Amino acid sequence: MIMVDHILYHLCIDIGNTRVKYGIFQSEELIDVTSTEIDKISDAIHELNESFNIGRMIVSSTRRDIPHCLREFGKNLPLYLELSHETPLPISLDYDTPETLGRDRIAGAVGAMSIYPGQAVIIVDAGTCITYDFLDQNSVFKGGNIAPGMRMRLQAMNSFTEKLPLAPFENQNEILGKSTIKALQNGAIQGTKFEIESFIMHMKQKFGALQVIFTGGDANNFVDFFYSKIFVVQNLVLKIGRA
Repeated sequence: MIMVDHILYHLCIDIGNTRVKYGIFQSEELIDVTSTEIDKISDAIHELNESFNIGRMIVSSTRRDIPHCLREFGKNLPLYLELSHETPLPISLDYDTPETLGRDRIAGAVGAMSIYPGQAVIIVDAGTCITYDFLDQNSVFKGGNIAPGMRMRLQAMNSFTEKLPLAPFENQNEILGKSTIKALQNGAIQGTKFEIESFIMHMKQKFGALQVIFTGGDANNFVDFFYSKIFVVQNLVLKIGRA
């Protein structure tokens, strides 16, 4: 790709537990998305910088420390921002311990607001852990829940018992497992689906009409399960780059 010097692109980086996702914005349009492993951040930034004239970088991270190479790169940009609860945001945080609130959850709420402005939204982020967050119609983040992800549930049943095997992550259509492996898979995967469905139902009973957004690596596992309308947004956290 030939760099166009007079265009300044915005780079949004989402650092997860196992991988890093990069989104390039031209104005408010997300034009390129790529991902790498955690230990390849430096090489990825070098490649992106050769392809795009980056003028702004926003970093959202679930990890304790921001990689040194990102901060060094950010020093040379007109704007470098590490997302936190202290960052000026288009949403308000109604949360008792905002300093502990995951940056990915903040970014996801901002992304949801940009998709459904003025509407109440549930954000379900299905990854290593599953987070359930609620943004009301006034763009106030009201809190949420954190639960083990589906793979974590399978691993926990193997790790904390003597005889239960480590079942592979494989969706089952039957309600009742006819083998121990299938029973474990159903307990982890179908159980998660019922948990999410119940959460959505109770939230609608309490707050009325609302939108539901699914995101995260396992989001597509839920598309055909729910009777209510859901919207899968794979790059929701990156959408903070347009907010």
